[in-house]
Amino acid sequence: MKFFIEKTTSKEAFVLFHGTGGNEFNFLFLTGELNPQANVISFLGDVSTGVNRRFFAPLKDNQLDVEDYDNHVNRFLEEWQEMALSFDKITFIGYSNGANFIQGILNKAPNIADEVILMHPQNFHFTFEISERIKRVLLITGANDPMIVPGDIVQLKQEMVKVYSDVTLTITDGQHGVTDEEIDEIKKWYKS
Repeated sequence: MKFFIEKTTSKEAFVLFHGTGGNEFNFLFLTGELNPQANVISFLGDVSTGVNRRFFAPLKDNQLDVEDYDNHVNRFLEEWQEMALSFDKITFIGYSNGANFIQGILNKAPNIADEVILMHPQNFHFTFEISERIKRVLLITGANDPMIVPGDIVQLKQEMVKVYSDVTLTITDGQHGVTDEEIDEIKKWYKS
């Protein structure tokens, strides 16, 4: 999997996963607003649907191709281990397809990050394991997002609360896109 990396002397890192059709540069602005001194590792999905990049195959009839999904998650985890990175604080940030991919990563490697920000995730009904490392999770979506059923994200929060001590759900007035209101909410959460 291709990635962009910006190394600094900081002991903090952001790990980014774009949404369908995005790229590894989409959320650099956000890391700059959260902590411009932090390291950044931003991944480019390696699944193509036309010109759009993704981290796993599109859903078919609203169903996840579990074998394909697991293969991509496992390959990422192998590459992540080979990178042998060490930071005091790691924050995973994903949007849409990237947020859904992070859920699979958390499912298989529950201690991979300290904080997690999932923007517009779907609920794949994973059974997450208790993490000794993850301190906080932010779920954020728009109330008018045609791809995310608000009840599903509430259920996702309920599932995550069972294993993560601090899970915040924020629902804005937006649709399926990252709005200025959402960025403001993410900054408030991150700096709290």
